[in-house]
Amino acid sequence: MNKSIIFCGVGGDGIVTASNICANALLRANFDVKKSEVHGMSQRGGSVNAFLIYGKKVYSLLPSKGSVNYMFASEKLEALRNVDYLNETSIVLINDRVVPIVGASIDDYEIDNHLKSFPFEQKIINFNEVAKLHNMEKSVNTIMLGFFSKIIGIDKKYFTRAIADTLNPKLIDINIEAFEIGSNL
Repeated sequence: MNKSIIFCGVGGDGIVTASNICANALLRANFDVKKSEVHGMSQRGGSVNAFLIYGKKVYSLLPSKGSVNYMFASEKLEALRNVDYLNETSIVLINDRVVPIVGASIDDYEIDNHLKSFPFEQKIINFNEVAKLHNMEKSVNTIMLGFFSKIIGIDKKYFTRAIADTLNPKLIDINIEAFEIGSNL
């Protein structure tokens, strides 16, 4: 049976890169993988989504609403915007932060309560703080990927190789270290 992942965030968060690393890792783990991306006003901090479907043989590029197994969200508002893709058996990883919307008043308490109202399993962690503790502020998503690899049950060796294949050679070592930090949380 195929499984699916939605990666969601805002422009500049590295959602496309995180989904590329994950797709590469899944390919290395001998899955058939299909990937599609939706870029809104990404250069202005707008919504960015990437979908991965993986399994023995994949025919579809997009999952249907209510069918996604996993979510990787770089912030809470984007997680809320995409809950219609999830169901009660989904597992969600959310970076515990909110990207402010110009001119909008954001109530963290209300956002948290709204998220808690959904039946799917949620892991909400402040990965920005984890990154800051390790002086890796530019590797937040890679720390998240380390944690996420445990959720989706894919061996970290596939992710380590995918990081090396996907990123600029100058960034490989620090991102493999960041991945290890996340996988040890």
